[in-house]
Amino acid sequence: MSYTVQFVEGAVADLKALDPPLQQLAWKQMEKIAEAPELGKPLGQQMGYDLTGLRTIRFCRQVYRVVYEFFEEEGIVKVWGIGKREREEIYRAVAHRRVERP
Repeated sequence: MSYTVQFVEGAVADLKALDPPLQQLAWKQMEKIAEAPELGKPLGQQMGYDLTGLRTIRFCRQVYRVVYEFFEEEGIVKVWGIGKREREEIYRAVAHRRVERP
């Protein structure tokens, strides 16, 4: 089953902020999770943020992350954020987005 990929508003900006080669790598990861969303690692508590229910898949030498959630019954993968793990960057952004848009 192939899942439909949807973006939370901030995730679109995350993707556009990447250089074009990184955007291509991110899209490849999103294609993978559209086919098999269970591939990503479950997050839970990360660096003091509650990201329970979200998963992450890494790309570009494991520096960047696509953080997403999938809904099996609806056939949807919701991308919450794309960015670097460095200095909690992506986890902080996703945690704030989830508070703003549960």
